[in-house]
Amino acid sequence: MRFFEFRWAGWLVWLTTWVLLWVCDDILNLGNLALLLVLGSAVGGVWLSAGASLFTNLLSVLAFNWFFVPPQFTFNVSFQQDLLLLVSMLGVSAMVSYLMARLRTVAQSESQQALASEKLRTLSEHFREINGLLDQGHLLKTALEEQVQSEVSVLLLPESSTETSHHPPCIIGHPSDQDTQGLLACVNQSVVIGPGSGRFENQSTLFLPLRGRGRALGAVAIQNYHVHLRNDSVLRTLQQMCDLLGVNIERNHNVQMAQRAKEEVSQQHLRNTLLTSISHDYRTPLANLMGAASAIESQCDRLQTEHIRKLATTVLVEAQHLNRMTSNTLQLARLDAGPAHIHKDWESLQEILGSVLSKTRLRYPLRTIEVSIPDQLPLVVCDAILLVQLFDNLVENAIKYSPEDGAIELNARWHSQQIEVQVIDHGSGIPDEWKDRVFKPFERMHQATMPADAADQFRLRRGVGVGLAVCLAIAKVHDAQIRIQDSQPNGTTVSVSLPIHAQPTMLATTAEDEAWR
Repeated sequence: MRFFEFRWAGWLVWLTTWVLLWVCDDILNLGNLALLLVLGSAVGGVWLSAGASLFTNLLSVLAFNWFFVPPQFTFNVSFQQDLLLLVSMLGVSAMVSYLMARLRTVAQSESQQALASEKLRTLSEHFREINGLLDQGHLLKTALEEQVQSEVSVLLLPESSTETSHHPPCIIGHPSDQDTQGLLACVNQSVVIGPGSGRFENQSTLFLPLRGRGRALGAVAIQNYHVHLRNDSVLRTLQQMCDLLGVNIERNHNVQMAQRAKEEVSQQHLRNTLLTSISHDYRTPLANLMGAASAIESQCDRLQTEHIRKLATTVLVEAQHLNRMTSNTLQLARLDAGPAHIHKDWESLQEILGSVLSKTRLRYPLRTIEVSIPDQLPLVVCDAILLVQLFDNLVENAIKYSPEDGAIELNARWHSQQIEVQVIDHGSGIPDEWKDRVFKPFERMHQATMPADAADQFRLRRGVGVGLAVCLAIAKVHDAQIRIQDSQPNGTTVSVSLPIHAQPTMLATTAEDEAWR
């Protein structure tokens, strides 16, 4: 704020005050006229600067002495009380107008700070909405150019390193070679360089660092930094805008590091759990395999054919069990490692479910499986191998956790936008607290939470607890939903809802041909 600054509103107040003085000259006494002049100086000080208020008050007191204090039209004062009145009026008017001017200055300063804070808040929100580092740099460049009305260049260090010799920085804008060197110097020193900074004041370009918590992550060059902008308030605002991007870059970097650390911990936990499960759950089938194979090898000549057939069946069953656990575990690790690249194509759901039923009846020829699948189901876009594994796991679980004489139901229903496949068993069911938990890797219901499984006829089934976790992962990559509900009167219903896409043209043509025939 300039010390001498005149504004038309302040002059209008003084003009109004003097008009009132002339009008009230014959009505009010000298003391009341002086109070009217003090009131005018106070109101005028709202618009005039401190220097302008003091200067105007001095002229007004002299004019008041000339026109109103006897003897009029002279600067002489006849009475001592009139002299005291003039001195008091000058002091009070000067003090009041100065305080009003300073109050206006403080109010304007606070208003500017509030406006700057609002701009910083808006800029910070925009930074959070934008993920790309280059886009954030362009946003800062635009915001600074609107603030200073000059060309701005931005230098950004690579996110992976601050060593510009190994990773060249990214420059937004068109700085000169000298400005580029200034940007690099500003990054290395992490200080403001240029006009108003106390460093290289002869430069016409202002360099501001993008400061994080402990280092500079880039720099900004403001070319032809104007003289009227060279004050601490504007410089502080510009630096705060730059620091917003620096802190945001560092925060994003920390979030990425935390995410990578979380993924590493998760992968390490998965590996540790997998190793623990392998060492525990693979031991029994391996022992059975080794025992049966050893018996066949060492006592082949003395064993009867029926006994050898039983041992061979044991080898086959245990090998299939190991293959299933290994396949589920590896599939879970592949799908959880990141966005899986799977090959999807138009497939017939009847053929997929038929393949699942064929495998199941080979493994469990004595189990009753009731099937209800419509003849005309739409094609689905899927990876057939993964869907076979999904439904095979669901049917396998239904068989394991239901009585041997209980029937397993496999139903498919066609809704307007999806196909729902249900696998229903009539076993002991799943408690509500376990309906979501069973989809987590390596989670299995044990005796404490499933007392019926501890009984002889429902002993705890072998496995590593990844079957349903694999089913959930496969469902996710197919944009499908999987949920568990209770069956009536007892048992569990697992439903998989697959989305229906617009059918291929070839299918529609074939349907028309068949209708014509």
